[in-house]
Amino acid sequence: MKPIDKWAAWPMAAAVAALATGFAAPATAQEWLEELEPMTLRLADFSGDQNANFGKAMVAWEEAITEFTQGKITFENYWSSSLLGALDTLSGVGDGVADIGLIIPSYMPQELPVGSWLFGMGAALTGSTVHDVAGGGAAALETVLTFEPLTEEYARHNVRVLQATATPAYNMLCNTPITSPEEAKGKRARAIGAVWSQTVEALGMTPVSIAWGEAYEGLQRGVFDCMVINPNQYVDGLVLKDVAPEYVPVTLAQLQASTWVINLDVWNDFPAELQDFITEANVKAAYDIWKGYLQIEAKAGELIAAGEEIHTNDISTLEPVAAAQRADYVAGLAAAAPGTVDDPQAFVDGYLARIDYWNQALEAEGYAVSERTPEAILDAFAGLSEVDLSGFYEKFNAEVTPALKN
Repeated sequence: MKPIDKWAAWPMAAAVAALATGFAAPATAQEWLEELEPMTLRLADFSGDQNANFGKAMVAWEEAITEFTQGKITFENYWSSSLLGALDTLSGVGDGVADIGLIIPSYMPQELPVGSWLFGMGAALTGSTVHDVAGGGAAALETVLTFEPLTEEYARHNVRVLQATATPAYNMLCNTPITSPEEAKGKRARAIGAVWSQTVEALGMTPVSIAWGEAYEGLQRGVFDCMVINPNQYVDGLVLKDVAPEYVPVTLAQLQASTWVINLDVWNDFPAELQDFITEANVKAAYDIWKGYLQIEAKAGELIAAGEEIHTNDISTLEPVAAAQRADYVAGLAAAAPGTVDDPQAFVDGYLARIDYWNQALEAEGYAVSERTPEAILDAFAGLSEVDLSGFYEKFNAEVTPALKN
């Protein structure tokens, strides 16, 4: 792959020739395709099934590759931890138990210190869903594909990054109203990871570690009071509307850089033509995930706006506390960087610049950052179903994708 000296000169040049948003299958069988041995690749996803946001995007990714290779590459999918769980996907893909898998770097700080450290950039967000999913997602995507200390870290585990995305901001879904620091004081919130638990503590709450599968019952029984998670969990996944009807939209960090990887030996055996096509398909999969997040959040917004099952809490006195803590967290990242990261402050500054760059691109398309008042939050939810990210996707393809190819 071509080296990309992007961290020394932000932002990347915008004058690269644009790519088409679709994928063109070869008109005739080429030599590389004739020589390609048929294979079936195993994909492991612990996070859900083929109907979940990740699953739908990756199935479309697989179908594009199967079509491009005229059926020579097919896939077997293992959903919901049926082959590998969240903690053993890195080693499982590296060892060849699966060929492709989903990695959350913060789950493995010892194995992925750079990836886990990068996760902290999830605190640098706006709280506006469109900007955090697409702008934050674009910054995460180009970073995991090009930042050498990170790509080398994955390579040491015999995997290569395909793509990564970022979630909407996390909020709190609670079983009791919380509208002030006084009401927050002493409440227990499920928060897994320092990027969230430290914000919870700043609000006067106590972070607790509860297994994901036990969260619904824990809220129902009052074992803890709040779940730090996206509001889409009102309509997706755990479906918490019955046990956490108090929506507390204080802005907590997004989950940054959920990363799909492929076995490095498998990747290196692919011909350059196939690698280049998969690189395009990777960006398309990330785009599909961005769109999927907006659709899920829009459904949650409809339920929240109806006000019948969910009550939106005024967080005007809580939001400044959380914002100040998140800023402090980002300010301290450089000092906490792993030794393999040269000039970590330059990296942090560059990353923040890229988030701002992509957010400005969204604002240029007419998407303003929403305020964090109850009224503005509900208005922003209502507009998510109308968001069109196709121009943003084309811009990313034009400016970033070509340099990722052979």
